[in-house]
Amino acid sequence: MCDTANGLKADTPDLERFFKKRRREDSIVKTAKILLVQGVTPGKVALLLRLDPEFVADLAKTWNPKFRKVKYTSQWTTKLTVRQYFDSGAMLKKICVDLQLPLFSVITLLQRDGVSDQEMASRMPESDDQLFIEYRKTIARKQAAPQRRSPRLHY
Repeated sequence: MCDTANGLKADTPDLERFFKKRRREDSIVKTAKILLVQGVTPGKVALLLRLDPEFVADLAKTWNPKFRKVKYTSQWTTKLTVRQYFDSGAMLKKICVDLQLPLFSVITLLQRDGVSDQEMASRMPESDDQLFIEYRKTIARKQAAPQRRSPRLHY
């Protein structure tokens, strides 16, 4: 027979244990990351994959947004795209934001493609812009480090 006090308690699932067990499965966490990359909101990912909403929200915040790309492009394709943006009259800040590249990489690609510093100077962001500050830090770091081989761009 069914005891009403115990029967009620046995019917309600222990959600904490269920969520903890689900988030330990690598395939589910990998699927959650893929869905987040494709632009699905954390709440919807939590509902679809039956994951803890706080866990998915933390995953969306802490998972490195720099590497959140659906498809990586080759450096040659990136160089062509940067050059097309530049030739169309776009500012360097817009190129960086649209292509999700640092300013140092954009400038290096344009310099290798034969664009002069004078042409780029008029399209540089302001000196108090975060992109420009990071560019200056990168330049200082590159000048301080001894170069054993030519610098390469990594994305």
